[in-house]
Amino acid sequence: MPSAPRSVFHRWIDDAAVFPPGCASVPDAWAEHLALREGRYADLLGPLLIGTPGAEQLVAAAAQLPPAEDLGTGTAHGSKPVDVTVVARAGTPLADLVGAVGALRGSPHVQVVGVELAHDDEAGRWRRALDLGVRVAVEVTRDPAAQQAALDDLAAAAGESPVAVLAKLRTQATSAAPPPTPGELAGFLLGARARGLALKLTGGLHRAVAHTTVAGTDEHGALNVLVAVHHLEEGAALPELVATLELRDAEELAALVRGLEEEAVALLRRRFVSFGCCGVLDPVHDLLDLGLLT
Repeated sequence: MPSAPRSVFHRWIDDAAVFPPGCASVPDAWAEHLALREGRYADLLGPLLIGTPGAEQLVAAAAQLPPAEDLGTGTAHGSKPVDVTVVARAGTPLADLVGAVGALRGSPHVQVVGVELAHDDEAGRWRRALDLGVRVAVEVTRDPAAQQAALDDLAAAAGESPVAVLAKLRTQATSAAPPPTPGELAGFLLGARARGLALKLTGGLHRAVAHTTVAGTDEHGALNVLVAVHHLEEGAALPELVATLELRDAEELAALVRGLEEEAVALLRRRFVSFGCCGVLDPVHDLLDLGLLT
């Protein structure tokens, strides 16, 4: 049975090891990320995600355990630093985000490639992150009306800025609410595409296929979203997207991915940039079981 085009999974999974439910310590997350970076699935790995409070710890961890090619040199001369994205949770002062980026930029072992923060009601506050000169992912609310207004705001900023702007949605359960329904997620996908926005997701996508947990929570599948975005780029409407997000036939999803042409892969990955996962290898193992990776 043929595997899927490897390009469909390139830099697809951002390493969110320090965030719940994994909650790894910064030194452990750093060490594990270095191991993944040298492993057989390195091409699937996106940047290491670090919260603003952990920036100084990451600088210290990187100094103590540099990337392998840096050992014995004391510098990163001639080597490729580790890609890092800084995440500011809702309510974090923008000054903290700027300070965290500045601290990380002082290390020769890391390279800040993006920042993530929440959209807010204070007009334009999040836009100041564009001045950092790296890709900005902005988490929008699940409230339908407010989400549409936020996506309008992101699209307006994206049209004016040379910095890439991504729309971000949280796909995991929170203390206040269960995961978004397939209808909610499909609505977000449609809203992002209608405005020409690339997107990323965060949380809850530990498995390739949609499933119900032992606690009775319905969780989305990373592969379901991938196929749904492919259908989205082909002009699918809400009902088809919802049906794809609800699909639990792993073999059917796998067959759809195997059949993707490179042009279709490029289109869907320009839209669906990545998702954050605290256990990077969890969805990878599912892809291996389905024969989508060798």
